Parts: sequence; structure tokens; C-alpha cells
Amino acid sequence: MQAMRWREAGAAIAALFVVSRGILVLLALFLENNIPLGYAGPAFDERIVLRSLTGSDSVYLLGIAAEGYHAEPVSQAFRDWAFFPLYPLVTRAASVLTLGDITIAGILVANLAFVAALAVLYRLALNHLDHDRAVRSLAFVTFAPGAVAFAMAYTDSLFLLLAAGAFLAAEHRRWWLMAVLYGLATLTRAQGLLIGLPLAVLIANDMGGWRHVESWRSRRMFWLLAGPLGFGAFALLLGLSFGEPFGMLKAQEAWSNIGRPATGNTTPVLDRFDPIVLLLIGILCLYTFLLVYLRHDRFPAAHVVLVAVMWIGTFGAMFLNTSLLQSVARYMAVAWPFSWVLAKRKARWFELVGLAGLAALFVVFAALHFTQALAP
Repeated sequence: MQAMRWREAGAAIAALFVVSRGILVLLALFLENNIPLGYAGPAFDERIVLRSLTGSDSVYLLGIAAEGYHAEPVSQAFRDWAFFPLYPLVTRAASVLTLGDITIAGILVANLAFVAALAVLYRLALNHLDHDRAVRSLAFVTFAPGAVAFAMAYTDSLFLLLAAGAFLAAEHRRWWLMAVLYGLATLTRAQGLLIGLPLAVLIANDMGGWRHVESWRSRRMFWLLAGPLGFGAFALLLGLSFGEPFGMLKAQEAWSNIGRPATGNTTPVLDRFDPIVLLLIGILCLYTFLLVYLRHDRFPAAHVVLVAVMWIGTFGAMFLNTSLLQSVARYMAVAWPFSWVLAKRKARWFELVGLAGLAALFVVFAALHFTQALAP
């Protein structure tokens, strides 16, 4: 493990945060005041800049934080049962500090969680990269195409913090802390369950190697029950509140039926050859290419498995719900080993050109999200 240089890392994190958020605020101001674009969907808050940061899923997440889950669909056929409760709960708690302003609380939680996640990712990266590359990897996380969601009232920042924290705890053999963070990650997003497999690989490696059957029989594997228990807690909440313990799955059907008026859903659908669709397919291809390089660079098996399950989960889910393609960039943004692959490139030109290319995509996706031409 490389020596920690927190002063330099802290300065880099602060700079990345200020620059990225400055870009997003300026872009939001420009789009809201100078471009005559009709917003395709509602925002939770219509105040300047805030409407750009609270569109699409934020309407449901902040609505839960403000009023709790609703028995009836919030919009068309869309129910807020599809959204897991931890982020709204934390936002509700943070609203005490914002004098009851749910919007500010939600954005504050997302951005503070992102800063904390960058600090955790730096510490985690030091187990596998030198200091300079660890810091460089933070830039690739900050300016990933889907990283726009880390600034919005979305679950992504909190999920990234909890998932990375669970990995860091496991690598330091703090199994109880790993279990707590894993359970909380599952209460943040359904994809939280997926990180149980790479965490199991970490446990097996500590017991003699993941390739040995005996290592998988360790009692430490019981700590991973925290994930299913988190999912079960949400199921219990929906069951007691609405008599629908698997309501989160039922609610997802509305997103699967996008564009089918017979289902009560009239949301417009992009043509398969629309430039935005082609852009999203290009992003998926980019991450597929990086997945190959992840193994080529000989990163630990657990981190390769993390990226693989996130990629397979996203790609597989699109066969059931093609609308999930619009979220592929942000789903892949939380798979931090991708940033390690980019940071490890030896070519001097790539540090500037590669990051500049991602930053350009970051701006493009921000413009698409803020105008709701593409829901993140």
C-alpha cells in the first residue's frame, strides 16, 4: 500500500469538486435562461438552477423525503415504490439543517456524499495504485459521463460512498462495518444486492483464495446476509404500508411499459437510431472495452467481479426494460475500477486528452439531463 498524502489528495478533491460543480451551475444557468427548450418532464423545484438538479427521478425521491411513499402513482403510471428509502430518509433528516427545504437538503446530501466518496476512493485506490494515479483516478470518476448524477438529487453519490466504503472495510477485515455499509447500500438502490458477490470474493481471498472451495465455506460469509436483510426491510415497509411487499418490482413495470398508452403511460420514446440512443450505445461500448482492460491490468479479482456484475446487471436489465439504456452512463459511473484502468495508462498524452474527452461527454450529458432530453 502506498503512503497516504491526505493534504495533496484533499486539495485535489476540493479542486475537482469546485470545478465540476462550477461547470454544472454555469451550464444550468445558460440553458435555463438562454436556450428556448421545452422541458420534457417536471422538476421537483422550479427555482433557478435547482430545477436542473431536481428533474426526472428527483421528483420521486424528494417527494418521498417530503411526504413519504404514496399509495397512488405520482405521475401517469409511475409509482414511487420503485425507489429505495435510504436517500429520502437521509434527505429528510438533513432538511432540519436547511430549515425544512427538502430540495436544498437533497442536493446537499448528494454532493457531500460525493466528496466523502472521493476521499474513500482515494484511500481504497492506494491499496492498488500509487498516490499520483490514485489522485488521477478521482478526476476520471468526477468527470465520467454519468457523473452528472452525483451532483443531482439522486441516489448515486450515496450509493457510491456506501459501496466503496464496504469494499474498504472488507479489505481491512472490518467485517461488521462491511456488513453495515453493504446493508445500507442495498437500502439505497436495488443494485446494492449485486455488490454482495465481489464482497464474497474478498472474504474468500482472505480465507485462502477465491479459487478454493473451502474458502467459500467461511462463517464470515454470514456477514453478507446484511444485503438481503436490507432488501427485506424495504419489502416489509411496503408490505405493511400498502400490502405490496414486492411493490418495488411491480412499480418497475411502468418504466418497462414506457410509450404504451394502453398501460396509462404516454411518455415519448426515442427512435432506435436517434443520436442520443447512438450516444448511449457508444458509452456502453466504451465501458465494455474498459472491462476487458480491467483484467488485462491484473486488478484484484473482487474489483473485476464488481465491474462485471454491474455491467451484466445493467446490460441484462435492458433486455427486460429497454428504457434503462438511458441510465447506462450513471450506472457505470459508480463502478470505480473503471477509473483505475484510465488512471493507469502510461502514455503521457492520455492524462490530458483522455480526461478532456470524458469532460466533454460530461458536459454533453449534463446538457441532456438538465433539459430532460435524456432522463439520467
